[in-house]
Amino acid sequence: MVRYVTRYVSPRTRPLTAAETLIRQTAYDLKVPTHSAIEIAVPLIVSLLEPAPCWLIPVPSSSGNTDANLAICHAIKSLNPAARIIIGIRRTHAVESSCSRRRRGLKGLNVKQHAFQRCCGPLHRMPVWFVDNVVTTGNTLQAAHLAFGTGDGLVYADASSYSIFRRDV
Repeated sequence: MVRYVTRYVSPRTRPLTAAETLIRQTAYDLKVPTHSAIEIAVPLIVSLLEPAPCWLIPVPSSSGNTDANLAICHAIKSLNPAARIIIGIRRTHAVESSCSRRRRGLKGLNVKQHAFQRCCGPLHRMPVWFVDNVVTTGNTLQAAHLAFGTGDGLVYADASSYSIFRRDV
């Protein structure tokens, strides 16, 4: 299951409203992440969670870096102190980003191409949330789930073409 705050509309489908433009900018800025993007997105992301203990696992970028999603995790924890953060997955090697692939007219990465591997031992039994900025096909979160053995997605925006993801509020 993937919980998301909002939809992410492509400007290739139609002209975007001002609100949709802000959503896209915020989603991109979460890759850095900027202070303003964190201020916009994280309270909305936290509203998707129960105020109860859970694990937050930052999804590694295509280069394997977790800094941006780790910053989102820390901001979530500041609003939900019961949450715990752990680096639970890593990439065995860098991959080309799905965004770059799409710009070149290619499909995103399939589940195996993500090259995720669990990198932590057993954890206390609590819900596991993989934290990322955007979900498109769901392959990244599916790969994370398969590598870790459990867990769901917690993202700011759903950019899927079809409504295959669920927003729980």
